[in-house]
Amino acid sequence: MKSTKTLAALRKIIDYWDLGSKVNSTIDPCSQNASWAPDSANPRVACDCAGNTCHITHLNLGQNVLSGPIPAEIGQLQNMQYLSFSSNNFYGPLPAELGNLASLQQLWASDNLFTGKLPEFFGTLTELKDLRLQGTSLEGPIPSSFRALTKLEDLRIGDLSQEDSALDFLENQTSLSILSLRDCRVSGEIPERIGTFAKLLYLYIPKDNLCICLRYLGNNNLSGQLPENIVSPKLMALDVSFNPISGNLPLNYSRVGFVMKASEMLQCLQPNASCTTKLPASSFSVKCGGTEQISSSGIKFDDDSENLGAASMYMNSNYQWAVSTTGNFISNPKGPLYIAKTDTQITGTLDSELYKTARISPSSLRYYGLSLKNGKYTVELHFAEITMDDGQSWKGLGKRLFDIYIQGERVLQDFNIQKEAGGSKRALIKTFEANVTNTIMEIHFFWAGKGTCCIPLQGTYGPLVSAVHAYQGPSYLFPLTFGILCFSFNPLSVRP
Repeated sequence: MKSTKTLAALRKIIDYWDLGSKVNSTIDPCSQNASWAPDSANPRVACDCAGNTCHITHLNLGQNVLSGPIPAEIGQLQNMQYLSFSSNNFYGPLPAELGNLASLQQLWASDNLFTGKLPEFFGTLTELKDLRLQGTSLEGPIPSSFRALTKLEDLRIGDLSQEDSALDFLENQTSLSILSLRDCRVSGEIPERIGTFAKLLYLYIPKDNLCICLRYLGNNNLSGQLPENIVSPKLMALDVSFNPISGNLPLNYSRVGFVMKASEMLQCLQPNASCTTKLPASSFSVKCGGTEQISSSGIKFDDDSENLGAASMYMNSNYQWAVSTTGNFISNPKGPLYIAKTDTQITGTLDSELYKTARISPSSLRYYGLSLKNGKYTVELHFAEITMDDGQSWKGLGKRLFDIYIQGERVLQDFNIQKEAGGSKRALIKTFEANVTNTIMEIHFFWAGKGTCCIPLQGTYGPLVSAVHAYQGPSYLFPLTFGILCFSFNPLSVRP
């Protein structure tokens, strides 16, 4: 037996979004033989028929190129436990009727065009374990009603505009294992109690009893000092970049494992530092994410195929370049090691191979040229969108946005490779001028939390760059190369 009210609501939702060709509303929606019943079905409807009445508990509408507002009838599916309408073109505010879904444990709504304030009614969804609201146009702040969500295990919110948000809602969410608040205008001090939550802000990947743990609070406006207990024995990365925090890194931060390596590299990044006995260079080129290549114009692009991790740093043996990246692809931790690849031919260039690999990062990626001659340089940045599609299906809804800084000055904001190049798999070169005054050039690619996160795959976001070429005067005179470096600057120090 099925609830008549629930069936009527589901049929109205099916008709509203014209899903009749995929979900036949004249057939029992809880039939185990229906095409929408398997776990892999999309759209998917699943029910719990343990008692005398069948209740709809799962509704997956993600990645179906649907548009329009969310109908109020969604609130009549009151036994819903898992609801996803991510990666579509839904718009308008989230309806208050969602607050009626008291049994809801998972809600995925990322990568849509939702507007309005992040609703207070989320505080009534006390069974929620997994909430994802990234890549939307919702406004802050994060409501204080989130305090009631004490069963949360995975909370990902991004792209909140307008008002600042505080972390005061984090009180008793002791089950949290993933917390991502990227570009949410979070301000204020970091609460001391955060350090007492054993799982809070962690990415946990079990593999042979190994725990990979990372904490991310980057690109907000947090202030004050870091709590001593924010660093755990299993912590492998800590990202508090681009926050005006101060004080010392806790003593046990040395367990993270890269403090000494960072110290060595930072010495080479000091103004007028001499880390090489060679004469100062007047150009550099790097094949991001790939092996050495010679372009059709004779430029040698240096090998940059080193595997990097969530907080990795590498400097070549000649101290002419370094590479670093911060951040972790939380949704796809087993994905590529910060390198994207394709076998597809790249159009709009004579150097297709130059664009078939790229260095990617979920947060911040920096290139540093070291021991350079001072003076004016031309900087050429090479791009091709090789991971996102531009077709008519839901896979074409992806949007990669990031910012670019050269010598500390933002030269591009919300840069969209696909839009600028006129499509995917098309080469694009952006040219800028830069002035070197202290023998160092810095090129910084930074994800501010904007754009989509999970199209066509989980973890498809953040900076992507195919190659870099910078030169002072004719490029053929100085075919020296360098690679990538990515540090996070805060007024912190490491205690010996």
